[in-house]
Amino acid sequence: MLLAAVAGPMIYINLRYTVFPPQVLFRMAQLNHPALPSRSTTMYRSVLFMAGLIVLACGCEQPPSVHKLNPGGATSESRHDNASSSPVLKDEITNSIGMKLVLIKTGEFMMGSRDDDPDALDDEKPQHRVRITKPFYMGVYEVSQSDWEQVTGERISFFRPDGPGGGKVAGTDTSNFPAEQVGWDDAMVFCRGLTELPEEKSAGRIYRLPTEAEWEYACRAGTDSAFSHGNSLDATQANFNGNYPFGQAKKGPFRIQTTAAGSFEPNTFGLYDMHGNVWEWCSDWYGLDYYKTAPVDDPAGPTTGSRRIIRGGDWYSDGRDCRSAFRYADVPDGTFYATGMRVVMTFDGDATFPSDLAQSQSSTPVTVELASTESVALSTSGEDWPRWRGPRGDGTWHAPKLPEEWPQNGPRRVWSQPLGGGYGGVAAADGKIYVMDRHVQPEETERVVCFDAATGKLLWEKSYSVLYDNLPYGNGPRTTPAIVEGRIYTLGALGHLYCLDAESGEPIWMTNLVKDFGARVPLWGISASPFVYEDMLIVHAGGEPDACVIALNPQTGEKVWSSLPDSAGYATPILASSGGKTQLVCWTPNNVHGIDVRQGTPLWSVPFVVTNGTSIAMPIFQDGIVLVSSYYDGALAIRLGETATEVEPIWEDRRNLRGLMTQPLYRAGHSYLLDKRHGLTCFELASGKKIWDDDNRMTPKGRNPHATLVWLNDTDRAIILNSDGELILARLNPNGYHEQTRAKIIGETWAHPAYAGNRAYARNDKELVCVLLTE
Repeated sequence: MLLAAVAGPMIYINLRYTVFPPQVLFRMAQLNHPALPSRSTTMYRSVLFMAGLIVLACGCEQPPSVHKLNPGGATSESRHDNASSSPVLKDEITNSIGMKLVLIKTGEFMMGSRDDDPDALDDEKPQHRVRITKPFYMGVYEVSQSDWEQVTGERISFFRPDGPGGGKVAGTDTSNFPAEQVGWDDAMVFCRGLTELPEEKSAGRIYRLPTEAEWEYACRAGTDSAFSHGNSLDATQANFNGNYPFGQAKKGPFRIQTTAAGSFEPNTFGLYDMHGNVWEWCSDWYGLDYYKTAPVDDPAGPTTGSRRIIRGGDWYSDGRDCRSAFRYADVPDGTFYATGMRVVMTFDGDATFPSDLAQSQSSTPVTVELASTESVALSTSGEDWPRWRGPRGDGTWHAPKLPEEWPQNGPRRVWSQPLGGGYGGVAAADGKIYVMDRHVQPEETERVVCFDAATGKLLWEKSYSVLYDNLPYGNGPRTTPAIVEGRIYTLGALGHLYCLDAESGEPIWMTNLVKDFGARVPLWGISASPFVYEDMLIVHAGGEPDACVIALNPQTGEKVWSSLPDSAGYATPILASSGGKTQLVCWTPNNVHGIDVRQGTPLWSVPFVVTNGTSIAMPIFQDGIVLVSSYYDGALAIRLGETATEVEPIWEDRRNLRGLMTQPLYRAGHSYLLDKRHGLTCFELASGKKIWDDDNRMTPKGRNPHATLVWLNDTDRAIILNSDGELILARLNPNGYHEQTRAKIIGETWAHPAYAGNRAYARNDKELVCVLLTE
């Protein structure tokens, strides 16, 4: 009794910031709770039992909160004898889809950076004490591609064998690579979906994102150093840009892709990849000065904001951005091939949801404000559209759930703004809309314009003088801006290439392709959109000598390489993979070329001379096949070989597959191309065999039929804007063209719209409009 009388209060004092009240101590005495030292003796269980009695008798302070678990959630790791009993929390559990989660116990730590910490930023200060008062389970690994697919039915990751970055992982099973290109809104959908799985629901498990404080606490794992393992970071310890290690570490490899779970040592909490690999979403809104007023117990971030916290760095980050204290943020619907997530799990009935997160995790929709002060309910939100043909440059969009039919009067217009001439597409990123146009009064200029995505308010514009002279179809610029890491890259019809600050429009650098690279402006003007690949800006310039395609340093505009003697076509080059090497496929008026994307070295060339230089529609690369299609000369399919230099033309069709401007789509062995005579046409990609055409029902028959085709998620559903300005939802599959609904949202147009959030942004020569895709 004396031993129990002494040990009981001592045990409780050591546990005063845990969630173990007296009744839990009783239960732990019976079941040897794994949160305490592993003992099996009768004496030890007696000590725990008496400790509970003494705590009650002494009236000791109760912990801040108590787990109240759903009795219906009893499992091997959450054992209940009756409705009032508390659970046994195992150190690690494996859920119904195979995700491992580790118990993170309560405790205190110093959050943020000290004033004298190397490379510490102001938003990491002041360093302040934080108490985590409620235990939680956290994913041992980041959510993997397999996890994502099991919950959502799709893989959205860039680095998957059939994804845009497939060349990096060719021949690799990427199931246990982290899911990336995950927006915060996507993360919410995943958490809800995982929570609603039958086995998880019956076990009473609730999944959510960690708060920023929980994330840093788990990352530090009891340390106060820059990283969980010390004050330096090299490429043997994490996946990041090894050219820029931290502390006294030596340079190492830059892998330029994600790595599989468990590739590096875990921290002492058993968590992998808390530094590098992919950014991880947290629940909090970002606040620059939040640390100055943050509460000590369980801080949950500001109550409002425009960006959500991401933590941990990624595969292309410098070492300093992988520190435990480093803070970063992104817009909630922002997606990126280096952003993923890690889940936290608690049990049904736990009061562990910060108020803002609880709202996000519930079925209550999030709202955004419109210029008219009305609100739009968003159950989910589609990704941004930061470049030509969307986030992956292939005409696919991860969209919210869209209706089967538009409202009676069509999608509701939110705002419109006057705009000058141009065929250039619209780009949407970080809550802003970017587009180019041309004005002739008071002088002839090309213009880059930025609008607020929610309200249509003009934020900035950048103009420069041009002289189109007799340029055919000379209404304005043809290209779509590319937005990457706070910069916007624009290319005018006469070769003016600008890098601007995306926030202010201030020029960072510019070059004139005609003057600086000997570009030969083609008949209808320079039309191929620039895009960034890794650390290069790719431009189809048509320069001399041997500068048909050039790669520039996106930070400075300096040339990295130039390649090919051909004149310029109009199609934006695409990326393809062959022989384990990523290459650039460029279609010119005379040839289809493969170029080593890192060095600019020509790899292969297949002649394909087209009338009037009409190499316009962007090629596609699917199933190892490159497809190009010309207005006059039909389609050519080229199979890439086992090595980077092997190619084989496999078929051509000069009668039934004559595309003009519309990039074809591809899914499940079949392609869909807008033929100038027959309209939308379905054919087998491997053979060129025609399956059906729609007899020009999708878009009006004419000399230059046009429509923009975009896949919605990983389904056979497409969203289409035809040349009459009608927005169409349809299903495309080998059985035919199945139109669901259409409505006119703008006048005649050839320009590519942008899709972002729950809206479409379309332009013509008179206006830019924003309409709601879902209410």
